[in-house]
Amino acid sequence: MKQINSVLLPGEFFKNNFLEKTRKLMSLDIDTVYLFDHGINPAGKNLDVYELIDGINKLNEIVDDQFSLGVCVLNINARPFHELFEEYILKFLEIKNFKLGVGTGDDKFEKRPNFSNDIEIIINEIVNLNKFKQNNINLFIGGSSEKKLKLMNKYEIGINQWLGTKNSFQEKESIFNQIKHPRGNLSLCSKADNPFFFDSELNYEKIYVLKDSNREIFFETIDNIFK
Repeated sequence: MKQINSVLLPGEFFKNNFLEKTRKLMSLDIDTVYLFDHGINPAGKNLDVYELIDGINKLNEIVDDQFSLGVCVLNINARPFHELFEEYILKFLEIKNFKLGVGTGDDKFEKRPNFSNDIEIIINEIVNLNKFKQNNINLFIGGSSEKKLKLMNKYEIGINQWLGTKNSFQEKESIFNQIKHPRGNLSLCSKADNPFFFDSELNYEKIYVLKDSNREIFFETIDNIFK
């Protein structure tokens, strides 16, 4: 079975040579290119960071179905409910084969407004929209809490783990393995410069988290992953 390899773009990806870097990605066997949802660059507050919608639009104009696009993951509490749906979720659902990750966010990289949106209501709304099925949207949840695991099982969606332990991943794996027709992938994020993925009988999605870098380092990192 084909290995699912994807990448998560760094905050400064669009600052320099983004067309050349995108064409490089298009030449490789990449399943999905993800953008993250942060207002501040996790690598440093003084570094540039793309705006999520703008970045997705730029990529969508040129990828020509060479790979899927996605967000890993959309913080449902960073925006009011109406804005979250009208300006983000509904726009993502217009993109065929889009991989939409949703999560409740944390303060690890930045403090943002908390609008306390109900994640189950949001998931339920998404899976019942016509565009969800029409455009073959892949939906997954980010996190490891008991609530997130129950939602994955109840709505038969995917789940993502950011680094974390083998035990935590195996718990997700055991639940996901019982879902007959999942509407999203089981995935694990790992640092691209020092990747570490767990052995599994499932063909889960490996997401390489790319660091902010210049063109040469970016190309070298990509070549090492997909050699």
